[in-house]
Amino acid sequence: QVCMTNTQKGRHIAELLGLWVMILVCWTVYRQVSLPYIEPSGSMKFYLGQFIFQPIIFLSPIFLYWRFIRKETSTPVRFFPEHSTKNSFVLRALVIGIVLIIIELILLLSIQYPIFNSGLFGSTELEFNFGFLDTESWSHYLVMALSSLLVVAVVEEFVFRGFFQNQFEKVLPKWQSLVLASILFGLMHLPIAIIVYEMEGLWLIYNLIEWIGAGMIFGYAYQISRNIWVPIFWHGLHNVLIGTFNWRFVFEKVPSETVIFSVMTLEKIVYFTTTILLLYALRKRFQNPEIQTISQN
Repeated sequence: QVCMTNTQKGRHIAELLGLWVMILVCWTVYRQVSLPYIEPSGSMKFYLGQFIFQPIIFLSPIFLYWRFIRKETSTPVRFFPEHSTKNSFVLRALVIGIVLIIIELILLLSIQYPIFNSGLFGSTELEFNFGFLDTESWSHYLVMALSSLLVVAVVEEFVFRGFFQNQFEKVLPKWQSLVLASILFGLMHLPIAIIVYEMEGLWLIYNLIEWIGAGMIFGYAYQISRNIWVPIFWHGLHNVLIGTFNWRFVFEKVPSETVIFSVMTLEKIVYFTTTILLLYALRKRFQNPEIQTISQN
């Protein structure tokens, strides 16, 4: 943490929150204005619009703040460390990202299967879905995949982990920075949830919990690795996977909406908690041995 007075710390946090509010307002306006032109959600127009406008809306305020208010000459986020080759740094992150997405699948299925076969839902049947078969064309699927990997994951991880979480750590303990950045990450999804997907009530709360939880695990992976490419690859592969392959449980007996919400929320909380604990147990394996060796010397 940087040595600052309480007044300076408060101003630093206020500036960051003000910057976040500016991005949120711009993102909300974009979602509202573009809605008639990008419908339905998930269409080619939807992904192309996101491909073009998300980097502009999210990154421009940060670079302007960094250059004209902070008057910094360096970049807001460091993509590579000083003591490591770029290839090894990115390749290591890619391997970790692939391992994490495999662990994610195993954990989710391991948690969901006993819950949905507990008898509360009657007899259930597990169905696998291949989302790319429902796309308009292979080019549509390719745009979705590239948008998820090259735009959504890169921009959101750059902004929320590489920038906000890092900047909060200058004046706050790491766990507080992680929680605060994750909450801001989750709330940034409200425009698409409310305007595009028209979510409300319990399911808006459920998805907000899911987005904040995702921010926590992506942020903690970044915190222990100090490699921005780890959450970028994990986040990107996660988003591509959702549009490529997924599963669902078909219920014989459908409980009340409150019961389904409670069970699914509990399932998410168990998953995110288990993932955090697993990442904590494996935290030393996330550290770059090349950098560790140099720092020890």
